[in-house]
Amino acid sequence: MPDQLNPPRSNAGPRQPIINAPLLVILMSALLVVLHALVTFSSGDDQDRIMWDYAIAPFRFWAPAGSPEVYPDHISGLITLVSTALLHVDWTHVIINSLMLLAFGTPVARALGNDVRGWGFWMLLFVGSVVGGSALYLALADANAPFLIGASGGTSGLMAAAFLLDPRGGKRPLWAREFVTFSAVFAMINVLLVVVAPYALGMLISWEAHLGGYIAGALLMAVLPVRGYRAA
Repeated sequence: MPDQLNPPRSNAGPRQPIINAPLLVILMSALLVVLHALVTFSSGDDQDRIMWDYAIAPFRFWAPAGSPEVYPDHISGLITLVSTALLHVDWTHVIINSLMLLAFGTPVARALGNDVRGWGFWMLLFVGSVVGGSALYLALADANAPFLIGASGGTSGLMAAAFLLDPRGGKRPLWAREFVTFSAVFAMINVLLVVVAPYALGMLISWEAHLGGYIAGALLMAVLPVRGYRAA
C-alpha cells in the first residue's frame, strides 16, 4: 500500500516571469515595437512625413536660412535629437534594439532603483544617450549624409552604464580595467558591424551614434547614484 503520509516532493520552485525585467524597461522596449508597427502599417505618404519631421536629417540641420528644407523653428529640429530613437528601418532593426534595451536596461534600472526617482534617472540616462548619439552623428556628418533613425544611441548608453556596474556592489570608475576592456570590445564590434551589417542586415550602421550614445551613457552613469547594486 503506498505511503500516503509522505507524498513525493516537488522540486518546482516559485513560478518565475518569462521576462524578469523592471516594468519601465519592459514598457520602453514594447513602445519601440508598437510605434514601429504603427509606422509600418501607415500609408506611404504618412511614413514619408514622419521621417521628414522626426528622423535626424543632416541636410535639414545644415540647410541655409530660407531654404525649403530648413526646420520651421529651432524646437522642431531639436525634437528630432530624441524622436529619432522611436523610428526604425525594419522589424529586424527594432527587435535588435528592443532586445538590447531589455538586456542592458534591466541591470541599470535595478541599480538606479525601482521607484519614481529611479525611473527618472533611467529615462535621463536613456534619453541623454540618444541625444549624445544624435549630436555626434550631426557633428561628424556632412549635409549629404542619410537620415539617422533607431534607438541604438540609447541602447549603447545603457550598455556603457551596465558595464560600469560592479557585480560586488556599486560602480566601477571610468578608468577601471574592466570597463576599459569592455569599451575596447564594444569598439571592435562596432567596426565589424560597419563592415558587415550592409551585407548581413541590409542596413547601414552609424558608428557615430553608437559612440556618442556610449560616451554619454558612461558619463551620466558615472555621476548618477546607485542603490546597492548586486549582480542577479
